[in-house]
Amino acid sequence: MTSLPQNHYKTLGVVLGGGGARGLAHIGVLKVLAEFGITISSLAGCSMGGLIASTLAMGMPVNEIEKIALRFQSRHEIIRLVDRTPSRKGLLAGNKIRKFLSEFIPPDLCIEETKIPLVMNAVDLISGEEIPLRQGNLIDAIMATTAIPGLFSPVEVGPYRLVDGGTLNDVPVNYLKETTVGVILAVNVHQRNQNGHASNQVSRSGHVPLSILPMMQDFYRVETIVTGKLVEQNLERFPPDILISPSISNEITSLFGFQHVGEVINAGEIAMRERMPQLLNLLTEPN
Repeated sequence: MTSLPQNHYKTLGVVLGGGGARGLAHIGVLKVLAEFGITISSLAGCSMGGLIASTLAMGMPVNEIEKIALRFQSRHEIIRLVDRTPSRKGLLAGNKIRKFLSEFIPPDLCIEETKIPLVMNAVDLISGEEIPLRQGNLIDAIMATTAIPGLFSPVEVGPYRLVDGGTLNDVPVNYLKETTVGVILAVNVHQRNQNGHASNQVSRSGHVPLSILPMMQDFYRVETIVTGKLVEQNLERFPPDILISPSISNEITSLFGFQHVGEVINAGEIAMRERMPQLLNLLTEPN
């Protein structure tokens, strides 16, 4: 292993995209960066990527983040977070998830107080605009960036009614493009087909998790297609210096792939190790 020299020239910004259970691959990427002694200077995250970026930004070691994630290989751990909402704005109220987050994130911690500068994104249902989340309560921001429409109720933050940032921008590289960071590494875990493009199907077997209505199965597929196309367009417009796309089976879906936590994290590790020589070269190039 070649560790990064302490006098390296460039800073590193990391962008972690959305992807639900597939987003746990981010942990594998972060494990390899930590192993090589690489310091992250700034973070941007969306949905699951926003949650993982938040824990790292507040100073939680990657091995602790991994321990929390591995708990969700158990269905019991997932079921205990389920609380049906009395309203019809979403299937889940999210109160149990908020309580779970407060077990390891101080309830009064604000985004601007994190040890690593952090930005997340969400989408305002009132204006239809993407909203950057750079300040304010950290747990509120996590709940907003992960509020999958139809599954969770929108999160009211100030004048906004916020849902998952992946609705418009699942891998928000643009927020680090606005900074002075030297190298941007982005991680995209969206489902892809054999040609490397956004997958038009959940899997070749037609698998859609759980026994849901055919209408909802089609909605799930449409969401996968649209999000994937938006990811491609946004990455073409704001390309990172390095794009990591872990090889994760399409059978592992964003909502119901948590029983494969170890496999997904390992996929992130493998993908990052393959690109590590390139990253080290970029970080040690003179400006």
